Amino acid sequence: MLTYDSVERSPAVQLRQYGSDGGQRFVVLGGGLAGLATARELLTRGHSVTLIEKGSEVGGLARTFEQDGFRFDIGGHRFHSNNPTVVQWLKDLLKTDLLTVPRHSHIYLNQRFVNYPIQFPGALAIFSPAKAAHMVASYLSAKVTERNRQDVSFEDWVIKRYGRALYEVFFQPYTEKVWGIACEELAATWASQRIGLPSMWEMLKHAIAPAKNTPATAISEFYYPRRGFGMIPATLEREILDMGGMIHTSAKLIACEPIEAGFQVSVVLENGVQRTIHADCVVSSIPVNALLQSIPEHLGSHEILAQAKLEYRDLICLMVALKKEQVSTDSWTYFPHRNLMFGRTHEPKNWSPEMVPDPSYTSLAIEIFSSRGEGSWNLPDDEILKTVVDQMDQIGWIKKADVHKNWVLRVPYAYPVYRKGYAENLTVVKDYLSQWSNLHLVGRTGSFHYMNSDGVIEDVFRLIEELFPQEATAVQPLIVSGRWM
Repeated sequence: MLTYDSVERSPAVQLRQYGSDGGQRFVVLGGGLAGLATARELLTRGHSVTLIEKGSEVGGLARTFEQDGFRFDIGGHRFHSNNPTVVQWLKDLLKTDLLTVPRHSHIYLNQRFVNYPIQFPGALAIFSPAKAAHMVASYLSAKVTERNRQDVSFEDWVIKRYGRALYEVFFQPYTEKVWGIACEELAATWASQRIGLPSMWEMLKHAIAPAKNTPATAISEFYYPRRGFGMIPATLEREILDMGGMIHTSAKLIACEPIEAGFQVSVVLENGVQRTIHADCVVSSIPVNALLQSIPEHLGSHEILAQAKLEYRDLICLMVALKKEQVSTDSWTYFPHRNLMFGRTHEPKNWSPEMVPDPSYTSLAIEIFSSRGEGSWNLPDDEILKTVVDQMDQIGWIKKADVHKNWVLRVPYAYPVYRKGYAENLTVVKDYLSQWSNLHLVGRTGSFHYMNSDGVIEDVFRLIEELFPQEATAVQPLIVSGRWM
């Protein structure tokens, strides 16, 4: 079994002691996209940076797993932004290694593959006339009967705007599959942030006259590194080391202790040696729970942790190499049916031909939404493979005989869970942490705010402007991209 920490790190990457005599001393917790981008931006401004990562390599969810010439992203990521500053940042970072990829996606409903994002009224054509009429009637009725419904849960938000019939067919199954909880327990915030078009009428208007700023649900193309999304963290890592930053991988955070002059950060390094690092400022991109656990208990951190009950959703990635040229032309394919173990797939070769070793092969990156303690999480790898391949064979997606090789990767802390009440709990946590003005949160995991990769970079820019207002950049206000997963 491959675990989060078990993919080998390239021996070409060496740790290097920084030698900066000026600027502040920063410790960055977490080596995912947010942590790496923050470290790089701090170093370019002349500050000293030590980055701590618990995994054996940096990148987090933005890594690209490579085995036998096949490359797979961990969960799969596309890069799209309406913010020109963010786009230029990526172009400057990757230069000629950045591709523009057309977007084609489908969702499997009623034994048919339908264009995704769902397009009304065309999507109704997969159902009988009576069923389609019922959905339309439910939508129209909701405009009257549900108009005063309060937006408390995901269920409330969607039914108010789409009606119960459309909610039960299109929105509820996949959402509950992703999060593992009932939609009535999921906060309405998730819907308002991720469903880019708020009603069927808005969808119809968008189909006739698309808005100038295209929601992430409706983009026609995206940026992608030619050898996988992991090129972004790999390039950031290389630049950090070249600028004299220090990176510790396979490092266990023991304590993040506030002191009068900053923080003492204690870690156990890969060789078992414990080291204490003195920092003027700490930037955390690690799970909020882990940060609270690292702050000494006598400061009340564990009490806040117990009170907040912030949850993260985990992910199983099944990566399958196939002895065929192509499965489909899709960028993403979604599978909301509850009886299917898997929830989403993407075909890396469709994003870049360099994701496979030979054009006669292709591959699938298959996502299984599961958390530690659930039945699927604890299944042996070979049983996960057999179940998924059998199900895909049954629906005609791939054939068992096509499977060439496979790997399974379990990834904890993949997504923050917006359970009802999370916002109030998060406020309690942030209010507690705000007593230390030199402790900062950044990124999806660190801020407990679901954002795409472009949003992560915008959040890094926000932090840099907050830290150094005199160096304010021309970054546009944060654009919250909408995408119903």
